Amino acid sequence: MDINSCSLGQGLVYEDMLPLNWRKLEARHTPLELAHLQENNEEVLRVIGVIDEYLSESGEEHAPLSQETLRVETKLNLLITLVGQLITLHYPQPPTKPVKLSACDIEWVADDVARVGDYGIVELYLSPRCQRPLVFPGTVVKMDELAGGHCIGMNFGELGDLIQERLEKIIFRHHRRSIALARRRASNDPLS
Repeated sequence: MDINSCSLGQGLVYEDMLPLNWRKLEARHTPLELAHLQENNEEVLRVIGVIDEYLSESGEEHAPLSQETLRVETKLNLLITLVGQLITLHYPQPPTKPVKLSACDIEWVADDVARVGDYGIVELYLSPRCQRPLVFPGTVVKMDELAGGHCIGMNFGELGDLIQERLEKIIFRHHRRSIALARRRASNDPLS
């Protein structure tokens, strides 16, 4: 099952193996239900954004107290990780799937079958440090057969400007980190 044979629209894409669950719904959400989903997604993206911001700044040297701060931050990270593992034991996440995420749509590879035009929700756990899923309602716009599975594409419809902005920021940070990691690997590769 190769996610690379799937294709999203223009712009940066968050590509990873992520816990994801798709459910087809018989009826569309009411405006009130959509508002609650928007609030949930805003809160989850805010938490992920704070964690991402912390991670990008934690490696920088700021002051003589930075060693002590780093020690406290390391302990805090360990505590967050352990609490996350406890939560996952009691509320297991769905299986990980190859995922491509943009600010307006998502594609994933799975054994699931969906039809173009199906309406449903995707529950996506975007960060292992945040044990709450993003819940995106939308319509299936693509269903391609792959060797050993299907590539399903879903458009989110109207997410709201704040959610799209936060998603774009997270996608950009993920892209920037993957480039930095690739550069570090290339500089450490003795064959380069």
